[in-house]
Amino acid sequence: MDYVLETMQYMYDLKLGKAEIRPVIEEAKKVRQYWWRCYLKMPKVVISNDWFQNDDLYVYSATYDKRHNSLYPNNHIIQVLTMSFRSIPLTDKIFCNLYDMVRKQYIVTEGTIREIWQRAWDPRDFFYIPNLISCPVPKYFEYSTNLTISLSKTACKSQEIFAQVRMQPLKKEKNGIAVCVKGLDYLEDIPERLVEWIEMQFITGADTITVYTYYVPNKMQQVLNYYSKQGFITVIPINLPGESPNQVYIRSRFIWRNRQQKRRHELIPYNDCFYRHINTHKFILILDIDEVIVPLKHDNWTAMLDNVITALHEKNPKIPEITSISIRNVFKFPSSINLLNPLVPAYMYMLQNRRKSETLSKPGEYGKAFINTDTVATVFNHFALHRNRADVAKTIYAEPDMAIKLHYKAKCPIESGKQCEQLEHITVDDTTMDRYTERLIEQVTKVLNNLHIFQ
Repeated sequence: MDYVLETMQYMYDLKLGKAEIRPVIEEAKKVRQYWWRCYLKMPKVVISNDWFQNDDLYVYSATYDKRHNSLYPNNHIIQVLTMSFRSIPLTDKIFCNLYDMVRKQYIVTEGTIREIWQRAWDPRDFFYIPNLISCPVPKYFEYSTNLTISLSKTACKSQEIFAQVRMQPLKKEKNGIAVCVKGLDYLEDIPERLVEWIEMQFITGADTITVYTYYVPNKMQQVLNYYSKQGFITVIPINLPGESPNQVYIRSRFIWRNRQQKRRHELIPYNDCFYRHINTHKFILILDIDEVIVPLKHDNWTAMLDNVITALHEKNPKIPEITSISIRNVFKFPSSINLLNPLVPAYMYMLQNRRKSETLSKPGEYGKAFINTDTVATVFNHFALHRNRADVAKTIYAEPDMAIKLHYKAKCPIESGKQCEQLEHITVDDTTMDRYTERLIEQVTKVLNNLHIFQ
């Protein structure tokens, strides 16, 4: 009852503009170390990118982060992605157990908890909640080459299971754009649509794609394996944490029947993908496989982003470094398909759909963003959330004549409510992908033939 009343009170305060909003920029903290009175046992088990439990936290991955930050401005950080059942109280402390596997040395530091969520989106917390635990690295551990980490709610508590810290070298010149795809959960086998989507990402400018999978049927898995073997994409199987179900069909029903929990679960692969690329790529782009961002004045995303950023600096030379550039959304529904194009093969789902909603979604609604890997600490589905430091800009919205996000939906999202009638039935001819048609058909047909999908 107290939980229900507190949630209702928060919603009331939110309407009045009095509700608490957690900060997205952290003030500097002192690094607190506990080595002088701690004894830690050597890890018995070291896990890399899979769920395990430390106290009441479910740990997924840990990444070494050398980027400049406002939280521990003089130290590197190990960024640990976790989930907790319900929100962690602001009064709780978290302790980071760092173990150097080469030198057999350890240290305990006090970490900082950042919930990857804002209560204004949904104030209920009776869910598994995603968190970023930021653990400062003492100076004499900055030269370690093989670190593991565990977490505890009390200082100097040994844990048997540690996470392997991902320690990726910083590239002298970062690559362009990495695409991140949340955990795929498909019972229907749609390999042709998956190939068409993947090829369109590379045509428009993706350098690499990282795909997380709960379950995909046989032919879709063949597609993923094909691109993975060629080094174009990285495929990462993922499960749900804690007491959540992980049997294929039960999990699939659970995911789609629990929309608010689904939204929170998705933030773990999104942020894990982000941290995989902080040292290798300038931007990450979070997309679903029913979404395509099409540059309208340039051949690819990189040229488009360069133009947007240059124009911003010409307009305001003092503008801070960007965090994310958001692209407006427009829907495309199956009901919009009137006539099949005889020049386009029937298996080209996106190219066959020549109609789009006349109405463009408002800025911030259903858009997706190119997120700067230098300035961001956490990402949300649609934009950067926590920022690495204060001297960076908020999300910037690109003009719709620069690029558009085509969103191929089976039906109108329930969030659009009364607007669905207009979105589904008032449509216009869509020519945004026409200049890519010949190349896209050629590439998709080649891959489908190589995989013998047509048989």
